[in-house]
Order: sequence, then structure tokens, then C-alpha cells
Amino acid sequence: MPRKTPTRILEARGAFRKNPQRKREDEPVVTEPLGSPPDGFKPDEVAAWREIVERAPLGVLTAADWQCVVLASKLFAEAMRDSESMNAARLSRLHSLLGDMGMTPSARASLSIAKPKEVNPFDQFR
Repeated sequence: MPRKTPTRILEARGAFRKNPQRKREDEPVVTEPLGSPPDGFKPDEVAAWREIVERAPLGVLTAADWQCVVLASKLFAEAMRDSESMNAARLSRLHSLLGDMGMTPSARASLSIAKPKEVNPFDQFR
């Protein structure tokens, strides 16, 4: 059985426009921002952290994703240092983590960003 897709990802995909009754009301909502990388990070791991955070789809990463970004940053920095010596399992895990954060082509293809609502200046007269 596949894992449940987080509500934030489903909302970004537009899944609830067609089936609003499927929205899970009891899923926890995290509003705190992601935060900073750990103090013990090496410089290349900090650079990997910043790159992941900058390239992640807007509004996807929160404080609840901190550990995921830590692990992805370590693996990404390792891949940048010496990807040829990285085993397939570690590369696969990095790919999986990036996909979980909406950072692979197939993950991005399933996201849809809501367009800002156009303001009609005559709405105030209705």
C-alpha cells in the first residue's frame, strides 16, 4: 500500500478542487518556517542546505521537514564531493528525499500553484 500523500502536496496538485470531500481535516498543520541548518554542518553541507531550500517549491518546506532537509543536505553534499563512490542505495535515498520535497521533474509535474486572484475594482460596489 502506498504512503499517504501530505495534504499540502495534494493542495498544491489541486486534488481538492475536483473532490473537496477528500480533504483530511485532522492532518496536523505546521506553520513554523523551516529554520537554519544544524550548527555542526560542514561548509559544503550548509551550501547544500541553502541550495535545497532555495530550489524547493515555495511553501512546501516547514519546520516539520527539518530532519528530511538535514538528511538530504548531507547526501547532496556527499554526492557533490564524490558521486562516483556513493553507492546506489544512498543515491536512491537522495532522489527519494528530493521527490518527497517536490524537487524532481515527476514531483513538480504533479504540483499546481494557485494563481493570485485578480482584484476587480468594481467589486466594492456589488
